[in-house]
Amino acid sequence: MEYKIFISSTLKDIDLAKDLAQRIEGVGVKVYSVEKNAVAGESIVKRINRDLREADEVIILLSDSSINNPGLISEIGAAFGLGKQVTPVVVGVGAGEIPPIIKQMNYIKYDQLSKYISNLERRVKAA
Repeated sequence: MEYKIFISSTLKDIDLAKDLAQRIEGVGVKVYSVEKNAVAGESIVKRINRDLREADEVIILLSDSSINNPGLISEIGAAFGLGKQVTPVVVGVGAGEIPPIIKQMNYIKYDQLSKYISNLERRVKAA
């Protein structure tokens, strides 16, 4: 069974999200992307909800431009409500600025992604 990841990001961070998606897809993981998988005539919210339900893991891309975005907070809540593994990836945000909910999780700094992706590849191959 294919492992699936949903990347939650804002439009301002779309280039970071694309880079992250490409790196994750490189190890054989399916990545849901609102931009790549949008279906004509379907609402974005409906698509996001479906992709969140189908994903095995949700990556929250947290940057200085998205730190106070209510949409990301909403997606974190939805992912927890669905029992998904939530992996925050932090870029350009100081330790003192990270929201308490993210501090409680095992978040990854963007420059440490290689280690996370190596571990992800091992998990996927072992499954």
